[in-house]
Amino acid sequence: MDAFAPLPPEWTNKATHAYKFCCPSCSSSSLEAEKVWLNRRSPVLTEDRRRKWQEFYSCHCGCVWWAWSSDRRPKDLSNQPDYNPT
Repeated sequence: MDAFAPLPPEWTNKATHAYKFCCPSCSSSSLEAEKVWLNRRSPVLTEDRRRKWQEFYSCHCGCVWWAWSSDRRPKDLSNQPDYNPT
């Protein structure tokens, strides 16, 4: 599966918006997802002119959810080896 595929996979059609950056069903983090797709074709500009994207996740519990990339907490990335804050 290609997380950066230009067209959305079929499984994203049943996604629900997660207002916290975790699975709304079992609270698992995005790092535990079985499938990931980033909607990079339709960025949204924030008030401070930064881009944000929809990130779609298929959780191991069967829930499919999405959240805005800007909602990701810094600690979700800080333990990753290629993390370089700007």
